[in-house]
Amino acid sequence: MQANELVALQNLTQAQRDYVLLKMTSQKDTGMAYLWWFIFGVHYFYLRKPIINLLYWVTASGFGIWGIIDLFRIPGMVRRFNEKMLKEAILEAQNLYPDDSE
Repeated sequence: MQANELVALQNLTQAQRDYVLLKMTSQKDTGMAYLWWFIFGVHYFYLRKPIINLLYWVTASGFGIWGIIDLFRIPGMVRRFNEKMLKEAILEAQNLYPDDSE
């Protein structure tokens, strides 16, 4: 979590913070992404990118090259997914529970 995201969380009301924390319980885990990559090659499905996963399958993981590259990319993909989820949860919380003190 980056510093600006922590500041954004601190500026939320309690109801907004509770909503964000509830949404963040569905964060993705790097270990699970590796497991899905290794067993079925569905790590893109796990990260909610079904079209890319279909391309991954059709090309047989880019003739193996794409699969090897993903070994190194998975931690960053999971981190970016979780950061995007946090930003979306903060915006949703602010829309659902507007701060009346402003």
